[in-house]
Amino acid sequence: MDKNTTPETSGDTVGQYFDQAAEIYRSSSRELTQIVREIGIGKTDRAKKLSPVLTEIRKASMAMMEEARHVEDLRRKLVGDVREQGFDLAGARDEIGRRMARIRAARGAGSVS
Repeated sequence: MDKNTTPETSGDTVGQYFDQAAEIYRSSSRELTQIVREIGIGKTDRAKKLSPVLTEIRKASMAMMEEARHVEDLRRKLVGDVREQGFDLAGARDEIGRRMARIRAARGAGSVS
């Protein structure tokens, strides 16, 4: 029996991964903000030790923001932009009128003129 080795990515699972990534991003952002404050008051030891990590966090932050944009673009494509989802009432009224006219015409088509 051949088992599929790729993980299942249902909507719930993908959402869970995104939520976890967002939490890691927020946590890292808070830590980075604290380090920047420390640098501001002259405490640079921690920043020097974490320099490679800070570079990676910065790269990850940029990737996270880019992915968030991709997710939002995908959501808009799937759901549609609310501003673009207006009803064409005049077009609907015209279509109803055309259909009613066809019904009236079909009802009278059986008689002899």
